Amino acid sequence: MMKKAVPRPAVQAVDTATTSVPLDIPHVPVQKAPALDMSTVNTTAPPENPRTNPPTRIFGLQDAPCFYPTAEEFVEPLKYIEHIRPEAEKAGICKIIPPEGWKPPFALDTEVFRFKTRIQKLNSMEGQTRTNLNYLEQLYKFHRQQGHPVYKIPQLDKRPIDLFQLRKEVTARGGYHKVTASKKWAEIGRGLNYTRKQCTSMSNALKNAYLNIILPYEIYLAKHKPANSASSSPGVTAGTKREASTDESIDGGQGLATPAASPPSCNDILPAPTRRSKRIKKEPTSYADSTPSSPARSQSDRMSTEPSPVKGEENMADNPKAICELCHVGGHLNKMLICDGCELGHHTFCLSPPLQHIPKTDWYCPKCLIAGEDFGFEEGEEYSLSSFQQKCDKFKKEYFEKDGYADGKVPEDVIEREFWRLVENAFETVEVEYGADLHSSQYGSGFPMKTRDPHDEYSTHPSNLNNMPVLQESLFRHIKSDISGMMVPWLYVGMCFSTFCWHNEDHYTYSINYMHWGATKTWYGVPASDALKFEDTMRQAVPELFEQQPDLLFQLVTMLSPGRLVENGVKVLALDQRPGQFVVTFPQAYHAGFNQGFNFAEAVNFAPPDWCQFGVDCAMRYKEHRKHPVFSHDELIITTALKDDSVDTAKWLRHEMKDLLKREMELRRKALKQYPSMRVVVEEVDRPEEEMQCQFCNSYIYLSQVACSCGPKVVCSDHISELCKCDESEHFLRLRLSDEQLESIEKRVSDIAAST
Repeated sequence: MMKKAVPRPAVQAVDTATTSVPLDIPHVPVQKAPALDMSTVNTTAPPENPRTNPPTRIFGLQDAPCFYPTAEEFVEPLKYIEHIRPEAEKAGICKIIPPEGWKPPFALDTEVFRFKTRIQKLNSMEGQTRTNLNYLEQLYKFHRQQGHPVYKIPQLDKRPIDLFQLRKEVTARGGYHKVTASKKWAEIGRGLNYTRKQCTSMSNALKNAYLNIILPYEIYLAKHKPANSASSSPGVTAGTKREASTDESIDGGQGLATPAASPPSCNDILPAPTRRSKRIKKEPTSYADSTPSSPARSQSDRMSTEPSPVKGEENMADNPKAICELCHVGGHLNKMLICDGCELGHHTFCLSPPLQHIPKTDWYCPKCLIAGEDFGFEEGEEYSLSSFQQKCDKFKKEYFEKDGYADGKVPEDVIEREFWRLVENAFETVEVEYGADLHSSQYGSGFPMKTRDPHDEYSTHPSNLNNMPVLQESLFRHIKSDISGMMVPWLYVGMCFSTFCWHNEDHYTYSINYMHWGATKTWYGVPASDALKFEDTMRQAVPELFEQQPDLLFQLVTMLSPGRLVENGVKVLALDQRPGQFVVTFPQAYHAGFNQGFNFAEAVNFAPPDWCQFGVDCAMRYKEHRKHPVFSHDELIITTALKDDSVDTAKWLRHEMKDLLKREMELRRKALKQYPSMRVVVEEVDRPEEEMQCQFCNSYIYLSQVACSCGPKVVCSDHISELCKCDESEHFLRLRLSDEQLESIEKRVSDIAAST
């Protein structure tokens, strides 16, 4: 579940005193769409049918546990989850099937509910496939701006040659010249799963593909790599190294001619460039009340209609970027190129090799050509539920007709296997749409709500996701700041193959997902015990993506096959969620999955006491990666200690308070050791959020901050040198609570816990 804190909408006051004319605001009727016919979607699940042992699921995955609470247990959901935790957290995810009689009505008005989707290209989400596609895109972009574009992919044995894998096989054996000299092209062919019996010209075909298409780009990389090393690339953390991308035998292009790449003879058109959110220009079209188009519509339908920017001297005189990045001098505006990636200027005669003419197409500087762009999802169109259902049903029916499923009723394991085939196929592109991360405060909840449905018995039920985050056992009820992005449910409208990528929850909290109706949602989970092993496997599988996006695991845009994870010793379990069923994810557990058809789900976060230590670990991780946290963990602990005097709370809270006190005292001593003469100020007031976050690592520093008299910026004890350049005498340590006050709170909690 992807979440973020959602700011409260501003309310604008209208000053009627400035005019004697009364305001006459016409009533705009709500545009309605056809209501969703609930008889056309599954609203109940068939009886559970556990998979056979050994399992028949793809990759040999075992099913995650499934639990059946009684009616009495179900009215205390957080206590029940605590009861099943010892078993369920070993899987990272579990399924909960409500007791007989739990049938909350679907409370949304389907005639007025509208939502926008995000577009997902399946093979761009899988990490290794995206790495492959990124390389191909850079490769083809290079040839295109060199004036000899590659129009088609070379083919061997009636299938396209995997140029990215070919490049890796050659690099692993020392490069083009060593492979040729030692006659290892046949060995490389076997590495690409070709055999001499199938293709007699295998060695020549692979050698020519490398020579004509890959080698010119490798020479270019070797020549420009110093200017694009990890240390100089923005967004790459120190110490990150680019995977070797050049032949050892290439001498930077000296004495080695660059062969022109002629279009190979084959029938495979190049894959479309990877879609990236930062390039979006076109406004999405509303399809809320019309027959939706096919999800396989052409890419050109979504390309911007804006004219391409002029690359010559027009409008350059007023451009502050008209300074060459290579010679750092302006002038020669008629020879200045503006990169379509970074939008910085480059003289044509400063380039290597120099360009004789201004390109008529997009042009990218070496840095942008090699680095590529961060991956993201493009915004899709607007739908009502009825129009999106038409699109989903049409897509699924037409897609599986070729396999003999004429009525759209396809076995779950068939869809699952086809999903992973598509995700891992670099040469077959299928696009789908997903109505994900729809905030219920804006769109409404699928559950009855106290404010909207006060007389409905389900509006106050503890297992209603609107109520769960603030139950007596959830710590979120003590949070003072607006974290509605975690405490208010999010809605998800899926279609066949729409995907939620690998992630764990903000602050490692629990999440719970309820499916209101529709087709199956398939989940994969990795328990917290294997989280670090999962992360190591991801980094080893796609180092290029982590170089480009060091915070990739926070982005929710990457899939990796469970099969690859299992091969590397990562524990992965799976489950199938159907209408009326809950799925719970546990702290730090990675999870991912996809939808098998049109469905509607809702999810929210919660944090019982056993989450606390996970929360501390996650806060430290956010600090390391400079990721903005959603709330202050220390503030949550202090607020709980001050507001809750119960013995039950004190029993678990005393351990958290002792840990907090120890950590905080060490931070204060560290700050005063670095600046011994720094004055200490106690201010027992809550300051604005921007004055409680370290300006360097973005971590919340609720209890102590190093500040300066020159301005409101503050830093943590680890980053005092990043504050400002003022004299040490201007710095001071600001405390929210004094040492004595903190010690007093900790003692009070311990005394309450020991009172029984």
